[in-house]
Amino acid sequence: MHNHKDGLWEWSVFWQSNQLHSCVPVDEDPNALGPVWQDFFSSLPAGATILDMGTGNGSLAAQAVTVSRSKSPPFSIHGVDLADIEPSRYVASADEILGVVTFHARTAMENLPFESASVDAVGSQYAIEYSNINESLREVHRVLKPGGRLRFLLHANNGVLKERCRQQGEQARAILASPLFPATTSLLGALVEAETSGTPLAIRRAEEQIRRVKTAFDEIERKFSDVEDRSLIDNLFVAVRRLPGLRKSYDLQTLTKMTEDIHLLLRAQSRRLQAMQQAALDDIKVNDMAEQLRMLKIEDVSLELATTATGDRCLGYWLSGAKPGATPATMDEGSL
Repeated sequence: MHNHKDGLWEWSVFWQSNQLHSCVPVDEDPNALGPVWQDFFSSLPAGATILDMGTGNGSLAAQAVTVSRSKSPPFSIHGVDLADIEPSRYVASADEILGVVTFHARTAMENLPFESASVDAVGSQYAIEYSNINESLREVHRVLKPGGRLRFLLHANNGVLKERCRQQGEQARAILASPLFPATTSLLGALVEAETSGTPLAIRRAEEQIRRVKTAFDEIERKFSDVEDRSLIDNLFVAVRRLPGLRKSYDLQTLTKMTEDIHLLLRAQSRRLQAMQQAALDDIKVNDMAEQLRMLKIEDVSLELATTATGDRCLGYWLSGAKPGATPATMDEGSL
């Protein structure tokens, strides 16, 4: 697991799990944005080189792979991320979907490892806004071929995703401030001691620790009983509650390490949620970003709202454009 003293550790910890998507609103299909991205990738010529900025575990790259299967020759797809990503190790569907993607871990969007004018399209889904935008946009302009296209999906300050991050961040901080984790660690030790020694004192201590853990769960439950999004709380409760039942399969040291890992994951999640809120752009900042693209001589700059399938909630901003020059063909033999 990534060194928690590293400034990127929360992202590395998050992506070192079976997570393909990082930003999905409540009751929204994780693939709801897929058709928009597939239209974008479908317009590219066969054999195009595609760059996914801030790829994480490759959710956007996976959309490019879906389109690439209809192209001959297929796309050359690359994903860069500053975190310690390794989708082939952590994502269950990686071999089937992402095996053809080249991932570049610990790679800054501000300093891309690609030749100038070597990329046909650059995409970013909730990612480029975490970087130094001025420098990243210059890099995008540098690596794009003449006629190359860009499309970004950006966090919105007034979007439903920022509100979800705010709510989940509040939940994470409350749980971290509660006695749940120390009480759970004490409970595991007390249960093992009670089962090993069988003394009345050890049994009473185990019963006391059971009550402590139950009280901690109950307090968290009461505090967030009416929240719309319970995914963070419910997933955490499942992970912690299963630990005592594992004592027949694992020794106390291993169980304690499992508890510490869950604690670390929640700390990482709390920091990640805070970073996501800070990265969200308001109308002024996103229009500034569009103007920076125009100053770089990007043509056909377009800025529009991204909404949920019902159209009643904001998911962010779509920002797109093209580098001046030869326009790549949109039809090829493999797409017929």
